[in-house]
Amino acid sequence: MTKTPKRTNRPEAVKTDLLDAAARILTERGIQAFTLDLVARDAGVSKGGLLHHFANKKALLDGLFMREMETFKNDILSSMQKDPVEAGRAARAYIGLDRMENGDEGTPAILRHLLAVMLLEPQLCSEWTRYYWETIRSTGLFDNMTPSLLLSCLAADGLAIWDILGADIIDKKNREQLQVLIEKLTNSSSTEN
Repeated sequence: MTKTPKRTNRPEAVKTDLLDAAARILTERGIQAFTLDLVARDAGVSKGGLLHHFANKKALLDGLFMREMETFKNDILSSMQKDPVEAGRAARAYIGLDRMENGDEGTPAILRHLLAVMLLEPQLCSEWTRYYWETIRSTGLFDNMTPSLLLSCLAADGLAIWDILGADIIDKKNREQLQVLIEKLTNSSSTEN
């Protein structure tokens, strides 16, 4: 899909279009097909325009990862504000129990693809892992952490990794039962010492 080239007096709009195109290509075609030329073409920007905003492929992937982590952080914080029960609130928000109740299943596609890229690239793995945990810590997830809350987060992360790997092992009924159990763990944390 070719779009009309953007005017240079809208740098943030161009940058957003580039990140949107990068996300689309990554999720629809995978990292093997991910090129700067393809991203620029899909965004309706010249390759020079892309390079003005992102010096190379790594910088573009970094920008995409940072944007998605900011979205994830904002989702967590928003979910925490809506949760009336203080004990376990941050863990429930991290796990995304409110999203699951609204019909969303698993890890968003773009995060699955970015985490898969991270696993393939040692430099990205090191940098992105550090940034991921800094972002998660900033939500307060580890404040008042209990063994039940930690176990619930680890279980949810395990399910997310299975999503990333495309492991279609758990049927819908078992997945729903696991989600109920995980939610119980986040609610039982207030009784722990």
